[in-house]
Amino acid sequence: MTHHQLYTSAPTIRDKSMSTLLIQSCSKSKKQTDEPISAMELYSGYFFKIIKKSRREETVNSNIDVGILSAKYGFVKSDEKITAYDRQMNSERAMEIGSTMREELRNYISHEGYDRIIINAGKEYRKAINGFDDGLSVDIYEITGDGLGLKGRSLKRFLRGDESGIMRVN
Repeated sequence: MTHHQLYTSAPTIRDKSMSTLLIQSCSKSKKQTDEPISAMELYSGYFFKIIKKSRREETVNSNIDVGILSAKYGFVKSDEKITAYDRQMNSERAMEIGSTMREELRNYISHEGYDRIIINAGKEYRKAINGFDDGLSVDIYEITGDGLGLKGRSLKRFLRGDESGIMRVN
């Protein structure tokens, strides 16, 4: 069964208070391997280093799950096993994969019953998922900051429970 088929049943009730899905776009930088490994382990870019460090140091809020927008695979859970690839998200790819990515996100969020979604993704990824929340009753936020460094600081603060670096967008 592929990840496209996993989330089509009725929503479940989660016992987490304020359950949150952080949607992080993939990174060009990846671990070099021929074997399928978890998406979180595969990506090695700047934001993934922040997320992994926060998890290692156990400073990440336990109510936060991570989902990844992949230029090749669409939406993947952080523990989903995938293989390395070399594909960039551009306008053409966003149009090509967008409807599938939106459907995967909508189904997953509905199935898992998240209270809010935090997005940390560039323009082309946001274009690809635009409208994923249609029909969902969920609060959507974005990591704030102009440039990599400021966004990274906002992400780090958010993972540690400081929400001054997120902004509601719906």
